[in-house]
Amino acid sequence: MSTIPLFLHDNLDKYFYNRKDDIKHINYLLRSLDDSIAQQLLLVGYRGVGKSYLIKKIRSQLPESFLSICLDISQIYGMEKGNMTPESILMEMLDKINSEYTSKSGKNDMTNYIKKQLQKIHTKDYTLDQATKIAEIPIPRSEENYKKLSKMTMQLPQKIVDESQSITGFVIFIDEFQLLRKLDNSDSFFWLIRSFNQHQHNVSYVFTGSLSKTSEFIKSLNGESGAFGGRLIQISIDPFTKEETRNYFKDNLDDINFTEEGFNTFYKCTRGIPLYINSFYNILSTQEVYDQEKIQQTFELNMEQILWKIAIIYASLNEYEQDIINILAQEGPSTWTKIFEKTTFTRKTFTKYLNNLLNAGLLEHIEDEYILDDMLNVWVKHENMKK
Repeated sequence: MSTIPLFLHDNLDKYFYNRKDDIKHINYLLRSLDDSIAQQLLLVGYRGVGKSYLIKKIRSQLPESFLSICLDISQIYGMEKGNMTPESILMEMLDKINSEYTSKSGKNDMTNYIKKQLQKIHTKDYTLDQATKIAEIPIPRSEENYKKLSKMTMQLPQKIVDESQSITGFVIFIDEFQLLRKLDNSDSFFWLIRSFNQHQHNVSYVFTGSLSKTSEFIKSLNGESGAFGGRLIQISIDPFTKEETRNYFKDNLDDINFTEEGFNTFYKCTRGIPLYINSFYNILSTQEVYDQEKIQQTFELNMEQILWKIAIIYASLNEYEQDIINILAQEGPSTWTKIFEKTTFTRKTFTKYLNNLLNAGLLEHIEDEYILDDMLNVWVKHENMKK
């Protein structure tokens, strides 16, 4: 029995499974860049369902004439110690665009262009202690500089295509995009992307996030009055069905023996989410035959290992956020007022931390009710039973 990696492994052929229909659909939409038709996509699904892995697979299958980058917003947020700004995102984007172009083309002409443009951004309010470096050029942070930096960065992908004989498309993946809500004015950042992208025929954006397809955030982003106003093609990346999970075991993990009821219980415990399927598999034994009781017992005794990602997320929350989550785990889907009445916080404090949980994709706001992430709900109830 071999262990299944729980991170993004480079050996996609070995560890990436299925999603053939999703890949075919997404590749079809992105390849329209060859005809100067830029599709904008929104991939949503539960945490751990495999969206980041899917991005990695899709990028590996893009035509040679396409360039692509992936901005991991969770990584930027972490690197900025929670103080993520539009500037920090744009600078990471600019750096990745330059690296991708240089790597694929073997030329440094874009680096030289970027350096010249960055030098023009310098203004009289320039202070080095507030500056960030790109291509070894320090960029002072000011409103005027932000405008210039954003214009140059947002125009660059189409400029690369226009000035190249061999590049026909540029795809920009923005992973964990729900964390962009942590920006002071996230709406303006989405409008920034839209304002430039609507005039670009060879640049596609692919947003991916740990949200449900009915999330209020998605409605505000892609609804009639949102920045993209229905222009984002929404694709739901669903958990494996029971049959897909069965085939996954048959094709890759056939050394584990279940009774029929044991397998049904395994599926119920993992919800068909690949991250939890793999982490549960890693603690099973090839010497056992797992029936319903044994699977349930194994799940409960090893929940810290199986739901390790949820455990880490919960532990990182402050006492206010944990209180809100505990209330929702106990009460189920609830309105703002119902949750607030169960707390001892001020309205301002409550609103702040409720929004933090929404921004992290740990809650959904659907039809006036707040709903806890399903697997987080399982974890919290398990932990509360131990007290």
